[in-house]
Amino acid sequence: MMGKSENYVRASLALSMIPSVGGGRIRRLFDHFEDPLAVFSADWSELAGVATIGATVAKSIRDFSSWGDVDRVLIMTEKHGMVLLTPFDHCYPARLLHIYDPPAVLWVRGDPEVLKMDFLAVVGTRRPSSEGREVTVRLTRQLIQRVQAGIVSGLAHGVDALAHGEALKNNRCTVAVMACGLDRVYPTGNRSLAFRIVDSGGALISEYPPGTRPEAHHFPIRNRIVSGMSLGVLVSETGIKGGSMITVGAALDQGREVFVVPHSVSNERGEGCNRVIQRGWGKLVCNVEDIVAELPPALHLRSGRDEHPQLRNGNPGGVNQRLQRADADPQETMILRLLSEKERHIDEIARISGIATHVLLAVLLRLELDGIIVQRPGKKFGIVAW
Repeated sequence: MMGKSENYVRASLALSMIPSVGGGRIRRLFDHFEDPLAVFSADWSELAGVATIGATVAKSIRDFSSWGDVDRVLIMTEKHGMVLLTPFDHCYPARLLHIYDPPAVLWVRGDPEVLKMDFLAVVGTRRPSSEGREVTVRLTRQLIQRVQAGIVSGLAHGVDALAHGEALKNNRCTVAVMACGLDRVYPTGNRSLAFRIVDSGGALISEYPPGTRPEAHHFPIRNRIVSGMSLGVLVSETGIKGGSMITVGAALDQGREVFVVPHSVSNERGEGCNRVIQRGWGKLVCNVEDIVAELPPALHLRSGRDEHPQLRNGNPGGVNQRLQRADADPQETMILRLLSEKERHIDEIARISGIATHVLLAVLLRLELDGIIVQRPGKKFGIVAW
C-alpha cells in the first residue's frame, strides 16, 4: 500500500491501540480530517469537537506516541502473509460498517475478496449431542444448496467446526472469526481445519494483531463480528450459558435474523435454544425452508421442487435469454460467453474481456444476483448448474 491508503492503515492501527477508540469513532475522525494522519496533529479543541469524541478521548489521541508499536505490528503482519483491512477498504465486510462497534481494523489470512460475499452464521455448543451434530450438518448442507451465501463461524470445536467442514465438503466459501492473532490457531486441534479454509479460498479474520493470545474475554467480543457480517444466525444447539447465547444477543442488537432449532426438554445441551424460542428472540426452525423464507429472494438458488424460472431442461435458459436479447448489455454478453465455455478466475475474465476490474465486479455481482452465475472459492466464476 502507498500514499493515502497506507496513511489510513497506519492511522487506523494507531487509533485502535487507544482505549475507547473503536471503529465508529475512527470513521467519524476520518470523515472530519482529509488526511487520516492529521488526526494526531490536530488541535485538542478540534478533536474534542468531533461527534462522540469528547475531551478525554481527544487527550488520549493527542498523547499517543507508540508509533514504534504500530510499525512492529505492520512488520509482523507482512511477515506472516496477512492483509490488514480498514473500514475504508473495499474488501471490508459491508455489513460490519453498520453495527454499533465495527472493528477498527481486521487482519485477514486467506483471500480478502471473499469478505464481500453474503454470509450466514452457524453457531452452537462445543460439545454437541448426536442430534445436534446431525442437525448442524444437515441444515448447513441444505442451506448451501439453497442459498448463494458463504458460512461464517468461530472455528471452535463442535458446531463451529462442523459448519466450516460442511461448507468445505460442498465447495462453498467459509470464514472463521478468530479471538486471537492469526499467527496462531485456537483451538490447536483445529489447525488442520484452519489451513483447509485458507487453502480452499476462504479466510481467517481477526481484529486482534499478530501475537495476541486467545484470552477468555476476547471470545464474546469477537462474536459480534460473527453475527455482524451475516444476514442471519442459525443456532443449531446450545446450552443456557453457551457463548452462542452472546452471539444471539449481538445479532438481535444488530437487527439480524436469528434461526433456532428446538430440542427435547431432556437435552441440556439444547436448553439455550428452547429459551431463545420461548422468549421470542428467534424463529423456530423445523427445516431449511423456514430459514430460506426469511432471506432475500435474490440469494435463493432453488425454489423448493420447482424448476428455476431461468432454466429449462438442464440448460441455462437465463444465459441464452441474455445473449439473444436485442438490448443485451455488451459487457454481460462478453462475460457470459466466456463463462459458458468454462469456469474462469476473475483475473482471467478481466484479461480476456478488457473490462476494468471495478466495472467487472459490478457486472459480475449483477449477474450473480440475477441467479445467472455463481462465485466459487478462489474468485472463480461459472454459469449456475442445476
